[in-house]
Amino acid sequence: MFSINFFKHKKSVFILPVVIFVFLEILVIIGIISAKDIQTKNYLSNLSPDFKSHIDVANTHLNDIAKIFYDTDINTVPIKKLMYDATLTKDKKRLQSLRDALYNELKYTYLYMKKHNVRQLHFHLPDSVSFLRFHRPNKFGDSLIGIRKTVDYVNEYRTPISAFEEGRIFNGFRNVFPIFYKDIFVGTVEVSFSFEGLQDILVGIDTTSYLFMVKTDVVDSKVFKNEQKNYKYSNFNGYEYDKDTLKNIMEFSLKDMYHINSIIYDGIKDKLDNSELFSIYYKSKDIYDNNSIIVSFSPVKNLNNKTVAYIIHYQFGSFIDMILNNINILFILLSTLSLLISAIFGWIFYAERKKQENIHYFAMHDALTNIYNRHGVYEILNHKLLEFKRVRSDFSVIFFDIDHFKNINDTYGHDIGDYVLENISKLVSSSIRESDIFARWGGEEFIIFLPFTNLKDAKKLAEKLRYKIQEHAFGNVEQITCSFGVTEFREKDTKTSLLKRVDELLYEAKDSGRNIVVDDFKS
Repeated sequence: MFSINFFKHKKSVFILPVVIFVFLEILVIIGIISAKDIQTKNYLSNLSPDFKSHIDVANTHLNDIAKIFYDTDINTVPIKKLMYDATLTKDKKRLQSLRDALYNELKYTYLYMKKHNVRQLHFHLPDSVSFLRFHRPNKFGDSLIGIRKTVDYVNEYRTPISAFEEGRIFNGFRNVFPIFYKDIFVGTVEVSFSFEGLQDILVGIDTTSYLFMVKTDVVDSKVFKNEQKNYKYSNFNGYEYDKDTLKNIMEFSLKDMYHINSIIYDGIKDKLDNSELFSIYYKSKDIYDNNSIIVSFSPVKNLNNKTVAYIIHYQFGSFIDMILNNINILFILLSTLSLLISAIFGWIFYAERKKQENIHYFAMHDALTNIYNRHGVYEILNHKLLEFKRVRSDFSVIFFDIDHFKNINDTYGHDIGDYVLENISKLVSSSIRESDIFARWGGEEFIIFLPFTNLKDAKKLAEKLRYKIQEHAFGNVEQITCSFGVTEFREKDTKTSLLKRVDELLYEAKDSGRNIVVDDFKS
């Protein structure tokens, strides 16, 4: 305790308030510094998944474009017949003639595809030998075994695959499809996009700036030596910039982005080496008048889940500046504005959370029908399969699509086609349980996952849905029917085997005349 005599000294009367002020000020400064550090880290940790979700949405859009081109222009009888003929001969003149014919069949389609950011259209023979590169027609005959894992995968499993991969000439976000002629496997075709295609979509979303870099050892091991000129050494040791993606029309100039990269490299090297998804906060008087800048790094993985590239995103940190400025106001007006500042921060973070929730929702749901999309189903299905393996309960799947849907679009128009898709979605949604998982698989295909449901009950439901759709009035369309495949989860099933089996059952239903339900019940 202070003695009464202490306050008798004039200097002591002034010293005590100063000491108390200094003590409280030190506590406030420590608190503010801590608050700034915590808020910055929290914002950046939330920003990285947000950035990744933008990339995933853009990549899904490109995959959909590739599937449309494959379905409408490539997977046709004339194209498949040319590939079939190519598998029957070793004669070089005959092969060149077939290449010329294939090129002439699709050259205008390829020019149109390029307008939709398609970089490569590449056909391969069943032994993974390059047959025709539309982007380099004179380069062919080289083996891609071990170089292009996506092609090896489709050759082995005869099923489409999407993945990023470096190639002999260009890297690409690749979509590789099998080609069959009269049920004979005759090769594969790739529709791929450069990061430039992804970049155009991302810049359209947020008008900010991006760079793309690929690991140097990947470029050295896979790209033709004379094609490595497509790359440029980056500011990050072990990575090279893809030259085609270096644009000076973005919000940040290339010069400024290079300058930022050279400064931040030492501080992020370990994160890059560990293939982390992360964002950092950067501020310098030399760049944009001391404005805050956020640089985000998203790893790009190949088919083997190995990081082979990075997408870098640059944006002004106006939001993070607002957070820090508000904390400064809190420091100045701590006693009178604490409640107001708290309300402001609550509103800001609520808005940010809602934004992330909306992004996640739209990433997982189909925009037309408002039910789950394929991405959403995959996210849920991984968890559900583990759960039902553990509890060993019944779990069934119904896979169906609309019969002759193309005829509906051709006859009545795409607006009516969309109307049919929406109404079938509503009809099915009202006929299943809340616990059931209903999704639009793509185009006119739909899938239903039925927890705690055996095959017998799943087939009954499929028959019920088939009848309801058949009897339902869809405006001016005379009648809509659907074909169904139904299967039950088995103990040794994986996600891939389960989906493959039900897909085969659906195709059996379509081959058997459509408007029927086919299951794999074995008595």
